[in-house]
Amino acid sequence: MATTAMAAYKIRIIANACITRYNNGEAADLKTILDVNYASLAQDDRAAVIVYVAQIRPDIPYEVTEATA
Repeated sequence: MATTAMAAYKIRIIANACITRYNNGEAADLKTILDVNYASLAQDDRAAVIVYVAQIRPDIPYEVTEATA
């Protein structure tokens, strides 16, 4: 069964929610926020959220490793 890409406005809503969660200190990186709160996102939608967040908030890391923590 093929999945339909999520509407652009929904991608923006989720991306802004991720930014808010990051600002509130819920996680140190975007990957953790997506894994915990949006685990059911399709891969294409997840990628679109990551791209949108990177465009408007490039300072938010995708993944924090022990070397960068």
